[in-house]
Amino acid sequence: MNTTEKLAGVADIYLGQTFREKAEATNSNSGIRLIQIKDIREGEMLGTDILPYAEIEPSKLKVKLTGGEILLPLRGTRTAAMIFRKSHIPEDVTTTNQVAIISPKDSSVKLEFLHWYFNSSIGRKALDAIRTGVTIPNISIKNLSEIIIPLPNTDVQNKIIKLYNAWNSQKAVLHGLLSNGEKLADAAFLKIINGD
Repeated sequence: MNTTEKLAGVADIYLGQTFREKAEATNSNSGIRLIQIKDIREGEMLGTDILPYAEIEPSKLKVKLTGGEILLPLRGTRTAAMIFRKSHIPEDVTTTNQVAIISPKDSSVKLEFLHWYFNSSIGRKALDAIRTGVTIPNISIKNLSEIIIPLPNTDVQNKIIKLYNAWNSQKAVLHGLLSNGEKLADAAFLKIINGD
């Protein structure tokens, strides 16, 4: 039998770093990489080389990502959640206070299960239900912590994770096929236009 639980009951939830001015630096002086809402995509962050540096003195950094976290945009209409793992990233990394940082409290809920949930249709509906604001929709950390999530046992979570990973692999293959098909079609169209 599946149970349900408030998100705050199974996960720690907090906001990213507060920036008084612009968050993105024009140089690498801080040595701290910055993940912004525009960088968050469904899946896992595999590297930080393309990320900008944060405009902050290292001594003032209060929110440092440690790995094993879900990053979820709180402002705007973007709903994708992303996994951040620190193991393969040598630099310090932070995010803004417009992003929720979510990490499981214990082994009763798996990080990848939360990732699936927030990217699933039921997770998106739950997030849409707590979004406020007309011009720029946003989610409060209080409302996020109160959402009710399904909490099956870890065997069921593992099955969902396995299926979700298989589907994401299939989507990547399909995306590659579509991209390749568009390139081939464009080349054919150019040949026809040029009279070849």
